Amino acid sequence: MQIILSGLHGDATETTVAEGLARFFHVTHVNMVREGMDDNPWALIDVADSYERVWGVCNQLRGVFHRGKALKFYIPLHQEDVYHDLEPHERLDFN
Repeated sequence: MQIILSGLHGDATETTVAEGLARFFHVTHVNMVREGMDDNPWALIDVADSYERVWGVCNQLRGVFHRGKALKFYIPLHQEDVYHDLEPHERLDFN
Protein backbone atom coordinates (compact mmCIF):
# COMPACT_ATOMS: atom_id res chain seq x y z
CA MET A 1 0.00 0.00 0.00
CA GLN A 2 1.20 3.53 -0.67
CA ILE A 3 0.93 6.78 1.22
CA ILE A 4 2.09 10.28 0.33
CA LEU A 5 3.84 12.44 2.92
CA SER A 6 4.34 16.17 2.47
CA GLY A 7 5.54 18.91 4.80
CA LEU A 8 9.14 17.69 4.70
CA HIS A 9 12.31 19.78 4.75
CA GLY A 10 14.85 19.90 1.93
CA ASP A 11 17.34 17.74 3.84
CA ALA A 12 14.91 14.81 4.12
CA THR A 13 16.12 11.59 2.50
CA GLU A 14 14.65 8.18 1.78
CA THR A 15 16.54 6.81 4.78
CA THR A 16 15.48 9.50 7.25
CA VAL A 17 11.82 9.22 6.22
CA ALA A 18 11.87 5.41 6.48
CA GLU A 19 13.58 5.52 9.87
CA GLY A 20 11.25 8.24 11.16
CA LEU A 21 8.14 6.25 10.23
CA ALA A 22 9.47 2.82 11.22
CA ARG A 23 7.74 2.87 14.61
CA PHE A 24 4.35 3.51 12.92
CA PHE A 25 4.50 1.55 9.65
CA HIS A 26 6.30 -1.40 8.08
CA VAL A 27 8.05 0.77 5.48
CA THR A 28 9.26 -1.20 2.46
CA HIS A 29 10.35 1.63 0.12
CA VAL A 30 10.52 5.43 0.02
CA ASN A 31 10.75 7.53 -3.14
CA MET A 32 11.53 11.22 -2.61
CA VAL A 33 10.02 13.66 -5.13
CA ARG A 34 11.88 16.96 -5.44
CA GLU A 35 10.90 18.13 -8.90
CA GLY A 36 10.83 21.93 -8.70
CA MET A 37 10.60 21.85 -4.90
CA ASP A 38 14.08 21.23 -3.50
CA ASP A 39 13.21 22.90 -0.20
CA ASN A 40 9.75 21.28 0.06
CA PRO A 41 9.93 17.67 -1.17
CA TRP A 42 7.31 15.01 -0.69
CA ALA A 43 7.65 11.27 -0.34
CA LEU A 44 5.82 8.33 -1.90
CA ILE A 45 6.03 5.59 0.72
CA ASP A 46 5.30 1.88 0.26
CA VAL A 47 4.15 0.16 3.44
CA ALA A 48 3.27 -3.44 4.26
CA ASP A 49 0.33 -2.66 6.54
CA SER A 50 -3.42 -3.12 6.24
CA TYR A 51 -5.62 -0.31 4.99
CA GLU A 52 -7.23 0.01 8.42
CA ARG A 53 -3.86 0.42 10.14
CA VAL A 54 -2.61 2.92 7.56
CA TRP A 55 -5.82 4.94 7.82
CA GLY A 56 -5.62 5.06 11.62
CA VAL A 57 -1.94 6.04 11.74
CA CYS A 58 -2.34 8.69 9.02
CA ASN A 59 -5.21 10.25 10.96
CA GLN A 60 -3.15 10.12 14.15
CA LEU A 61 -0.09 11.77 12.58
CA ARG A 62 -1.80 14.22 10.21
CA GLY A 63 -0.98 17.77 11.31
CA VAL A 64 1.84 16.78 13.66
CA PHE A 65 4.64 19.35 13.38
CA HIS A 66 8.18 18.34 12.47
CA ARG A 67 10.78 21.11 12.82
CA GLY A 68 8.12 23.82 12.39
CA LYS A 69 6.25 22.30 9.42
CA ALA A 70 2.95 20.42 9.59
CA LEU A 71 3.16 16.91 8.17
CA LYS A 72 0.41 15.91 5.75
CA PHE A 73 -0.42 12.27 5.03
CA TYR A 74 -2.51 11.25 2.03
CA ILE A 75 -3.74 7.81 1.01
CA PRO A 76 -4.11 7.59 -2.79
CA LEU A 77 -7.57 6.22 -3.56
CA HIS A 78 -6.86 3.72 -6.32
CA GLN A 79 -4.34 1.13 -5.25
CA GLU A 80 -4.00 -2.49 -6.23
CA ASP A 81 -1.89 -3.81 -3.33
CA VAL A 82 -4.37 -3.10 -0.53
CA TYR A 83 -5.33 -5.72 2.01
CA HIS A 84 -7.73 -5.41 4.91
CA ASP A 85 -7.75 -6.73 8.45
CA LEU A 86 -11.42 -7.56 7.97
CA GLU A 87 -12.63 -10.65 6.17
CA PRO A 88 -15.10 -10.05 3.30
CA HIS A 89 -17.96 -11.61 5.30
CA GLU A 90 -17.38 -9.53 8.46
CA ARG A 91 -19.95 -6.88 9.29
CA LEU A 92 -19.24 -3.33 10.41
CA ASP A 93 -21.68 -1.63 12.74
CA PHE A 94 -21.68 2.14 12.76
CA ASN A 95 -23.68 3.31 15.77
